[in-house]
Amino acid sequence: MIRHLSIRSRIIASFGLVFALMIVMAGLAYTRLLKIDDEARSVQRESVQQMYLIFAIRAAWAESYLAASRIAYSDETADKAKADRLRIVDSRVRTDELMSRYESLLSSAEDRQAFKQFRDAREKYRAVINRFLELPDGRPVEAGVLFSGQLTQVFDAGRQLISGIADTQKRSADDSAAQIRNSVSDAEAAMAVALVIALGVAVTCGYFLLNAVTSPLRTITGVIDTMRTGDLTGRIESDRRDEFALLEAGFNRMSDELTALVGQAQKSSMQVTTSVAEIAATSKEQQATAAETAATTAEIGATSQQIYGTSRDLVQTMSEVTEVVDTAVALAGTGQDGLSRMSETMQQVMGAAGSISAKLAILNEKAGNINQVVSTISKVADQTNLLSLNAAIEAEKAGEYGRGFGVVATEIRRLADRTAVATYDIEQMVREMQSAVSAGVMGMDKFSEEVRRGIQEVQQVGQQLSQVIQQVQTLAPRFAVVNDGVQNQAGGAEQITQALSQLTEAAQQTVESLRQSNQAIDDLTLVANQLRTGVTRFKVKA
Repeated sequence: MIRHLSIRSRIIASFGLVFALMIVMAGLAYTRLLKIDDEARSVQRESVQQMYLIFAIRAAWAESYLAASRIAYSDETADKAKADRLRIVDSRVRTDELMSRYESLLSSAEDRQAFKQFRDAREKYRAVINRFLELPDGRPVEAGVLFSGQLTQVFDAGRQLISGIADTQKRSADDSAAQIRNSVSDAEAAMAVALVIALGVAVTCGYFLLNAVTSPLRTITGVIDTMRTGDLTGRIESDRRDEFALLEAGFNRMSDELTALVGQAQKSSMQVTTSVAEIAATSKEQQATAAETAATTAEIGATSQQIYGTSRDLVQTMSEVTEVVDTAVALAGTGQDGLSRMSETMQQVMGAAGSISAKLAILNEKAGNINQVVSTISKVADQTNLLSLNAAIEAEKAGEYGRGFGVVATEIRRLADRTAVATYDIEQMVREMQSAVSAGVMGMDKFSEEVRRGIQEVQQVGQQLSQVIQQVQTLAPRFAVVNDGVQNQAGGAEQITQALSQLTEAAQQTVESLRQSNQAIDDLTLVANQLRTGVTRFKVKA
């Protein structure tokens, strides 16, 4: 039943019990002190005043007797004797007053009986002292006889009685003081016992309160220590109904939410790792394709340089042909051989142009493949960014426990953004490369057309070589046309060379971008592995 009480109820009950004991202690102490106060007041009101009055009566009694002794035995003057007589009268009046006050304080029959005996003795003393005062001044012998006889006898009897009363009052005062001391001792003992009981009750209540607080705290601390090692399966089981029951229920709910968060983080880390592996494989394949493209572009560039050199030589040759057109008649025999060589050269140029067109087509196809791979990387990067955003949202829900996951999710999102930017750069470069390849293909088509036209013209020249001599004057314009065509071919070859240079530069930039993308993917792989390592240390329920 006590276990079902709340901590607040236990504290109130403990302090209420201690407070009740304190009230009981205060009541007992107050009762004892009232009794002691009554006894002290009784001593002050009766014993002390009675003793004071008894001693005052005895002093007045003695003063009267001393004054009578001076009158009886000393040779006093009349004035001194008169003064002593007045003292006797005054002490008698004072004694009557003191006796009246003392008698009013008497409460016991024994005290009244003793005081009555003293009053009887005083009446006898009063009668004798009155006779003593009535003696004339000239009769000292009679005064001495009366003083030493009846007066002294009556005085001694009264003095013994008043001394007995004083002793009785002293014993009564001593008894009252002893009773007060006993009451004080009893009060001290009662207060000490009550204090011990109160301390015992306070210690007992404190022990139960301490146990009620420390026991569930030890249980909670043990589960927290277990969770700190990564085991999130621990829960607090208790049948309490106090405030700690609410705390334990809230702790269990928090543990369930944290377990769900860690489980989702583990799944997300596996997905991120898989996605990063796919991105890495795609990037490596893309890098290999880019390297192959760069090599193909280099080969095409070398072939284009050869074509350009051949075209330049052809232009020079045509210039020489134009210059020696006037001597063509003399060299007609050897011109046939020159035309044959020209035909072979044009065939070579035609073959080289076809090779360049085929390689440019391959390059265009590779560029299309690169574009598809870049699109795949962009989609994977978007998916990774979405997964990192979901992980950041879940980490934000977890509060303090998900702060580490939030940092990792932010790092993953940053790397995904870098991958998207690099993918966009690659896509732009591939588009530029495709544009350059398209321009190269168009140039090569034009160049091939010009070469075919040149071959046809050379063939026509070969067929009409027999008519060269007769129509030598008409050949000059045709050679000029051929010269212009060759110059146009040289210009086209130069444009192809420039386009291939740009294509080579774009391919190199593509390789560099892919290298940076691979570096970013490696960093992303490292972060994903760290995330997976961080979340796999937690043990959750299946």
